[in-house]
Amino acid sequence: MLFRGVATALITPFADGRIDYDSLHKIIDLQIKSGIDALVISGTTGESSTICDKEKRELFHNASEMIDGRVPFIAGTGTNDTRHVIRLCEYAQNAGADAFLISNPYYNKSSDEGIIASFTEIADNVDKEIIMYNVPSRTGKNMTAALMLRLLEHEKIIAVKEASGDISQVAKLCAEIPENKAVYSGNDDQIIPVLSLGGCGVISVLSNIAPKMVKDITDHFFAGDIISARECAKYSLELAQAMFMECNPIPVKAAMSLLGMCRNELRLPLVPLGISCIELLRNIMQKYGFAV
Repeated sequence: MLFRGVATALITPFADGRIDYDSLHKIIDLQIKSGIDALVISGTTGESSTICDKEKRELFHNASEMIDGRVPFIAGTGTNDTRHVIRLCEYAQNAGADAFLISNPYYNKSSDEGIIASFTEIADNVDKEIIMYNVPSRTGKNMTAALMLRLLEHEKIIAVKEASGDISQVAKLCAEIPENKAVYSGNDDQIIPVLSLGGCGVISVLSNIAPKMVKDITDHFFAGDIISARECAKYSLELAQAMFMECNPIPVKAAMSLLGMCRNELRLPLVPLGISCIELLRNIMQKYGFAV
């Protein structure tokens, strides 16, 4: 198992159109000091779709140096061209990534057989392990439990980030997954349900701004204190939902800027959160004790 607990799907801070490495270094250090279990660089929350290959190569190298082996470094390398995915994996692999987070192809979507062929081609041509990412709201196609279980037969495919929101599907997946493979929740509001079915943690957006809050959920659960885990999950719910008041990562980038961690700068077609929504977000964060 690559990690047990919480991996933060990290934002990518920008300043004047470029990646802001000073802010990134501070964010990574704070995440690790807060006890986070792994970091995802250049995933959906990291605006990977608007970061060019040259920038990704540099981002992977710099992030790897900043993480410095303190926690697993998971590189987001998914796109809709299998050859391109392999090339991005090579960049990340050379930079020192421990694993890759890869979605099924978006836009062209493909058949189940095409998805199997694509993941198999990738897995056969990389040296690190793969976490599949099932996020039908982004890709336009759900990977069924049966399809994911077939893919998990490959030795390089070790886990699933499950963000379909379909708990019945998660239940089937967890019921039949091999013991040496893992399921991670892809939704911050479904951590407890996924853990209760046998999941091993969460790849989280909320932990960008509240790493300890999310860690408390998984720590209490794995310690056997289910009541405290449930109370922590209930307590975090409004804040977790606020991170999706608009398309991710627009709200979390705004929240991080309110905390002084980065500029509220995104890349088109994403635009910053509107003034009224920022004030709503500020009010919610203040309820949770954030000084914003």
